[in-house]
Amino acid sequence: MGCCINAACFFCTLCLCIGLASLIQLCLGVYLTFIQQDVITINQLVKTDQFDSYLFYILLVFIGLGLITLILVFFSIYSTVRRLKSLSLFIAVLWIFTIILNVVMFVISLLYYFVILPQLPSLLKRTLQQNPLATSTLLDPLQSRYTCCGFNSKDDYATVSLNPFPTSCCRVPNCWQDTDINNHIALANATVSLMHPNGCYSVINKYVTIELWILVGVAGVCALLQILALTFLCTLYQRYKKLDDDPKFIVNHLTAGIPINSDTPKDIQSSSQTIEETVEITQI
Repeated sequence: MGCCINAACFFCTLCLCIGLASLIQLCLGVYLTFIQQDVITINQLVKTDQFDSYLFYILLVFIGLGLITLILVFFSIYSTVRRLKSLSLFIAVLWIFTIILNVVMFVISLLYYFVILPQLPSLLKRTLQQNPLATSTLLDPLQSRYTCCGFNSKDDYATVSLNPFPTSCCRVPNCWQDTDINNHIALANATVSLMHPNGCYSVINKYVTIELWILVGVAGVCALLQILALTFLCTLYQRYKKLDDDPKFIVNHLTAGIPINSDTPKDIQSSSQTIEETVEITQI
């Protein structure tokens, strides 16, 4: 019985750690999806015709996993304390489901980092050429905040049919009214000095990299903790099952001071002289 108690205490402690990690997962997902404006803008920008907005979908799964895991933690502790084997089996299946989702999210985030991220500059430039107005509108707050212009450089707008051009690229108001810029010909030195020369891709790359490594780190840690919790949950289930299946013994206590009739059959006398009590003997 002591081994069961120790395993149950360790499992509950592990569940509390998973709950803390899941709370962090939930809060980070909500922050990156709905609060951090730069990340929201960048997640909309990286939605291309080839790869869609994988980051946004991953963050939604991130939030859902955090919420589901918090609920599972509560019911896991409840089923352990109350020794509810049927509920423990159902929770074990749900743990397997959350582990699979965390592993899938971990793998997709790594693939995005190593496969899609290196192609992102050309994909973003093509998106600007295909949808100049919508893309430049999304890019405008980043250009204003980080004093940059275009994705790779200000030259990204040279092949775009956009009127008016974004004023966020200018160091002074309405610098796009320069005749050389409007006609898409070589820029004069005086004009160049009025514009932000650097592109915004370095900012986009920084935020996407941070976002991806947050997803990879949290999903990996949660998956490992959940695998450990699932292992201990199965161990507890087996121990509780063994505990419930142990034999029960009949202990007969002689009753004192009860007269025995000699004419009564011996087996009846024996049964009348005893009180049967069922005692559960536990051996682990």
